[in-house]
Amino acid sequence: MGSKLSKDGCFHFPTMDKRNLDTLRNCLCSYNTPVCCGDCINILLFGMVGAGKSSSINTFLSALDPQGTTITCVPTGMNPRSLTSELRSYKAGSLKFWDSSGWNALENPDQTNQVLQMILEGRVPNGTNLHSFIPDLDVANYPVIPENEIHGVIFIFNIDTTDLISDDKMKAFQELQTIVAQKYIHRVVIGTKFELLGIPEKHNEWIYEYKPLQRKFEQLAERTGMDRRSMFVVSNQWRGGQIEMKKCILALYVLDNMVRNIDRFLKTVE
Repeated sequence: MGSKLSKDGCFHFPTMDKRNLDTLRNCLCSYNTPVCCGDCINILLFGMVGAGKSSSINTFLSALDPQGTTITCVPTGMNPRSLTSELRSYKAGSLKFWDSSGWNALENPDQTNQVLQMILEGRVPNGTNLHSFIPDLDVANYPVIPENEIHGVIFIFNIDTTDLISDDKMKAFQELQTIVAQKYIHRVVIGTKFELLGIPEKHNEWIYEYKPLQRKFEQLAERTGMDRRSMFVVSNQWRGGQIEMKKCILALYVLDNMVRNIDRFLKTVE
């Protein structure tokens, strides 16, 4: 389940069979957190408006379900509540996913940076409307809520439109990911909507070897300053009442990578 670098620059090789699906799901669903972080690992999803944060949480919840039953508890699409404005959490076993407003939803970049810093530190109460929230870096006014402290961050990008993001917005993102890095919080990038690159669904088994996707990751790594080895894809397109095996594996593979890295770090600081 680890990653290695091939001659063509592909880092990830998730095995697309039921045995690996069961292994990944069982490991994640039976995971016991280190003592220092309570009963949950908190994972924040952070991205631009419409990048697929809420949809990705639904995908994770569905992939973690023992039967892979599609779960749509997070509002998305045409739902009037799909434009996330509040900080909300969704729990599955020992994993808790935090949904947030788009980082480009706030006009003032300094305010966005401060809000992110407070969320990471666990100083923003669950249910807070982030559009009207006035950040205050004084810990006395917004004390740490231990069960809300963030252990990992997933930066979400619509992989089909990354080259359309302006330099100014990408510079703002670099500042955001620097804030996360300075707090020694594990972070990865997830590319959503990769189907729009024209990758046939039958090729999902070799998704990371697909040249157009590799080029997108190369561009994204250059513009964000993040390592390509920390970049993954997740499909948020489902059919019927169950999420397909390959799409489950793509989602669980990311989470397995995150949990292993977070667990390793947390145990060094216990």
